[in-house]
Amino acid sequence: MVYRGRPSKSCRECRRRDIKCDKKKDACSQCARAGLSCSGYQNPTDLIILDETPTTAEKVLRGRSLQRQSSPDPLSTRLLPTVLQRAKYLYISQYVEDKPATSLFSYMQVFYPSKSDDFPLLETVINAVFMATFSSLQGCQPALYHAQVGYGSALSLTRKAIQSPKEALLDRTLFSILLMSVFERMANSERQGFNLRNRHLQGAFELMSFRDKGQFTDEGGITMFLHLTELVVLDCLANEVDIPPRFLSLRQKALENGADTSSLRWRFLDLMLQYAQLECSASSTAAVEDAIYRAKTLDKHLDQLSKHLPSFISRRQSPEPPNTSATRSDIYPDYNTQRCWNNIRVVRIQLARIIREQYARILGKTNDDSSIMGELHNSNQRAVSLSSDICLSVPCKGTRGRLPYRITSIQSSTLLFHLYVAKDMFSGPAESRLSIPERLQYLKERQPPSRHKSWDDLLYDSHKMPQNVWEVWLRIGREDYSI
Repeated sequence: MVYRGRPSKSCRECRRRDIKCDKKKDACSQCARAGLSCSGYQNPTDLIILDETPTTAEKVLRGRSLQRQSSPDPLSTRLLPTVLQRAKYLYISQYVEDKPATSLFSYMQVFYPSKSDDFPLLETVINAVFMATFSSLQGCQPALYHAQVGYGSALSLTRKAIQSPKEALLDRTLFSILLMSVFERMANSERQGFNLRNRHLQGAFELMSFRDKGQFTDEGGITMFLHLTELVVLDCLANEVDIPPRFLSLRQKALENGADTSSLRWRFLDLMLQYAQLECSASSTAAVEDAIYRAKTLDKHLDQLSKHLPSFISRRQSPEPPNTSATRSDIYPDYNTQRCWNNIRVVRIQLARIIREQYARILGKTNDDSSIMGELHNSNQRAVSLSSDICLSVPCKGTRGRLPYRITSIQSSTLLFHLYVAKDMFSGPAESRLSIPERLQYLKERQPPSRHKSWDDLLYDSHKMPQNVWEVWLRIGREDYSI
């Protein structure tokens, strides 16, 4: 008889799904949110006693002997569960812990782990995403191979799911398809010239259009709809195409059926949607004044939206001259606040670019070129100011101990994208004053060694550097682009 301690205070379902249980008296919130029947809690005064009989010990020893005789392949069937477990913990540490509940990645814990005999599609997709993340962060090509095999199985299971009228309408089916779109980006982003078109997006909003209107007031349904909005917008921006009319119809359906439009995330993605439509029309429209008006209006709304974000300590607003202690950076209360501010700044920088391009088209064709030159100057100054804020948000080497939070490799990819957008506004003394090379180095050091060459190609090789900043995001971004 072996004493194994006291039982867990969590309910059985939360222990099975490997998530945190809030231990509410009647039933835990995690079970209620996932629509599961809470099994209740064990008596904390009980003891766990393991009956280790001679027969049990002999069985364990026999099993270990068979394991030693099996293939030494590090990703063989014998060892794959161990690698998968490592991949799962790595994914959770990067995406789920301490993340906003609105993130699609955090929302995964509502469904996972699922019983494979209940819904094998979601199980297969999630395991493929785990392995793809592990491959990306650890440079493990065998893990990517197993991830791609799992993805192939998921495609077959998806076809079966959408052919079933019952399964096609389940949250889990839609969630699986959204995760498959995430997998495509994650598994293909290292390839040069990879296809940016996301093949699962149209299927996702077609599937959502057949679901009942209650999805737009349900917490899980609106989370998935907002993530779908983000994926569609980024796909259109990277490929320089307009928003699909079918998706706009779905969005109108959401508005008509009581979707909550008051959240900062909804408002930001709504402005992103308008910005994507402006990007598509600005290069071809003859109405320059209309494009300028729309860009200025969006910039104003984004500026107002940023005022709802938590504040931070800004170097530029302190009495200290900005050209002293160049390695110092602004101080944000947490990483999520830093990310949200910079996400807004990147879009505003792109709007400033549109304004400059539109004014340049009419320069010399009007009777008031001095006014146009003034507008060009103001727009350029606004972009420089926003870019400076992005640069100062990124720490330099040696500032780690003063940060109130830790920056993971996933998060450093996001900050590197922000800095990539901002650094094009500077050269020479300005770049030195803002310590841009030191900030790039700080972020690069937080990337796995297997990705350093990709970063160097992106940052310093003009032949491999995409012209479209949103294509860069699809290549290196590993988080939600939202607030």
